[in-house]
Amino acid sequence: MSDLLAAVGTAQTNIDRLAQPDQLRAAVEQVTEVAHAFGAQTVIAASPVAERLVSAVLLASGGLMRLIGDGSTGSKVLIIDVNLASGTSVAKAARTARHAGADHIRAAVLHQVTDVAAAAADCGVDELVVLNETRPTSWQACGRTTDSGL
Repeated sequence: MSDLLAAVGTAQTNIDRLAQPDQLRAAVEQVTEVAHAFGAQTVIAASPVAERLVSAVLLASGGLMRLIGDGSTGSKVLIIDVNLASGTSVAKAARTARHAGADHIRAAVLHQVTDVAAAAADCGVDELVVLNETRPTSWQACGRTTDSGL
């Protein structure tokens, strides 16, 4: 139980940190770097707290990317989230992206708040990038989209 409470506390701290302009700017730079390296054409927020970050990334992209649902999806979609725990929010966003016609999906999350998330292979994405590591770490997902871990 204490691990769960610690994860919730960490997640809230991560969310609160994005209210600081310098922290938001740094997060936008990290996510934009992943988006450009991937060649993302479309982005989608995996959670309500990621919507502010997605908006800032779209503004920083200078029109090179668009929000999913704004016309054609494009073959490469980047899912963005602030915190990763079970992977359920990313899996839901991946289903939305696949339904909209995405061929390749990468997820970029700022923070992993549980040890289990690093091993989660069922997010339904082609690649998962966690940005709060010393260097970004990627795990190849198996392509399943389930809600296990709830």
